[in-house]
Parts: sequence; C-alpha cells; structure tokens
Amino acid sequence: MALRDLASVPYLPFLSLRPAEMRALQELPDRTKDHLLPLVHLRPWTTALQLQSALDRLNEAYGPRPTVIAVGAAEGSGSKPVHVDLARLRHKGSGYANWCDFIAKPGHEHFIPAVQLEAFDEVDQQVTCFYELGRGIVVVVPKAAYAALGAIATKIGLLTNGGVDTCFVLDEEYVANDPLERAVFVVNHCRNIRQSCPVASIAISGSSFPDNFKSVTAKLILERLLFDEVASKIGTWGMIYSDRGSARYERQKGGGGQPAPRIDYPLPYDWRFYRSDLDGFDGYAEQARMLLRAQPSVFDPALRIWGTLMIERTAGGDSSAIKTPARSTAVRINIHLQRQTFINDPASLYDTEDDWKGG
Repeated sequence: MALRDLASVPYLPFLSLRPAEMRALQELPDRTKDHLLPLVHLRPWTTALQLQSALDRLNEAYGPRPTVIAVGAAEGSGSKPVHVDLARLRHKGSGYANWCDFIAKPGHEHFIPAVQLEAFDEVDQQVTCFYELGRGIVVVVPKAAYAALGAIATKIGLLTNGGVDTCFVLDEEYVANDPLERAVFVVNHCRNIRQSCPVASIAISGSSFPDNFKSVTAKLILERLLFDEVASKIGTWGMIYSDRGSARYERQKGGGGQPAPRIDYPLPYDWRFYRSDLDGFDGYAEQARMLLRAQPSVFDPALRIWGTLMIERTAGGDSSAIKTPARSTAVRINIHLQRQTFINDPASLYDTEDDWKGG
C-alpha cells in the first residue's frame, strides 16, 4: 500500500526548495498540508554547503508527511559538498543505485520517489527497487520525452502490475495561450499511458505565470483550463491537477534592479496583479489597500489563512508584513496552494482552524 492513495490526491504542486515556496508551504493550515501532495525537486538550500540543510528546511515546512522527492536539474558547475551529493544522486550507473539508496535511507521513509528517466536502460532496476519499497512511484515525463511515452509506459506497466500505486506526470512546462487546442494532444498521451498502465494515476502539470507585469492586471491560469479540458475527455478518476504552485516555469535571472512593489491575488481560475509605482513598503501598502477595496469581487475576507492575513496587515500599515518581493511571492503561493487544493471542495476551502499570528 502506497503512502498516499494517489488516485484520490486533489493537487500535486511542483515546489522548489527556495525560501518563498517553503514559507508558503509551511504557513498552510495543517488540513491543507494533509490533502495536497507536493513534489519537491532537491537543490541546494540558499547558501548552505550540505544537502541536509535543504532536507531540514523541507521538514520544518511540511514535517514527515508523504512527499514526492525528485532530483533537480544541475545548477551551474558548483563544487560545494551539496553539488557533489546531488551529482551522485543523478548518477546513472547500476540502475541509479545512488538514488535508490538515498530514497531507502533511514529517516526518508516518508519520501515517495520520482523515477529518473534520462538513462532508459537503467529504469528497470530503479523502478523495481521503488516498487518493492511500497510507498508509491511518480514518473515525471518532460515534454522532450513524450515521443518515448509509449515505451516508458510499457516498461513501467510491466514492472508495476499495470501501474499499481504509480502516478505519471505529464509536464507541459510552459503553458502557452492555447490550452484547449493543446488538450487534444494531451488526451492522446493520457490514453497512451492507460493502454499499458490502466490503474495508474495521471497528473498534468505546467505554468503560465507571466514574467512581465507592466501592462498586465489579470491572467488566466491556463494550466488549470488545460487540465479541466483533458479530464472532461478522459474522465476524472485518477486525474490529478498539478502546476508550479503559481511560480514561473523558468526562474528569472538576477539583474535589472529591484522589481516594482506588486501584490498578486490568486483566484481559482486566474491571478489578479496590483503593481505600484511607489517604492518600498509604501507601494505594497497602497496596492494591498486597493485589493481590499475590491472585495468581495476579488478579495475574499472569509478566507482566513496566512497569505490573506499578510495582505490585510500590509493594508493596515504593518511594515513587517509584505515588504519585499520574496514575501509577496510567498503570500501569492500560499493562497494559490489553498485554493487549488480545495477547488472542488468549496466548504473545505474555508475550514482553516489554525491561529495565524506569525510574521
């Protein structure tokens, strides 16, 4: 029996081990943490030298709940111990033996492993190892590997009895402005998976979060529209919504100066953006007040979670609330995670009993 019934998971967000995303996750109500299932790519934690620092921060944010763990892509050519450790986990030899050993390590019993696919001939031993652990298996298929999807699904179906306790994730990466058109192709990919893995779950992931806000005040969540269209054709059983937690598909590089103060407010199917020409906290406070004046058409005062409290405190002049781009990002992700977890369960969206006093 897997650590989670994958077919019943409502939301599988990709989250990065970065400060804003970990803070957003940490500040969710416990009930929300219990319902969603994050997929976390391992990477260095800020400037820490050891990989254990990243694992400690994830534990602080999410505790020992079941968590899908993947190996993140190499970031530069760093020579710190953490970079060496991550390179070892990506090593393809002996059926990704280092990765299998890491997942099976004492203290990692709550990790649900993501399969590494780069070396196709090394997949059998890796999947067999993970299947024997009995925690569940996640197979993230990037767009570049869609052409091999039939072969991947056939191999994994044979090793998992048709996809028992297995979830395939079709990673659409950046979702462009044609979700309904794109859904035709994704439906075919899902049917391809189900031919070899009829009992596997399938998640569809991606991000359409913008990288320019100069003339943008609202943006549809295209990955949500794509998922809903595919699920309407395939059926909802075993279909899991996934995204980047409202982060961009590709991270912005440094440079260009400090961005203008901006508060983003997630709704179920779109984001609203409040961007100020003022500098510093004054800009955040101005836009927070503007957002609050938009209730109830935009801001929902009945949603009592950390992110909404930060907006209210900022509007009230509390300069310890939203004062930096990182804090604003954490607020947006926190609200987005809450909404998407309970998008099909509106009553539970508001069932937040935690006492939000943190800064």
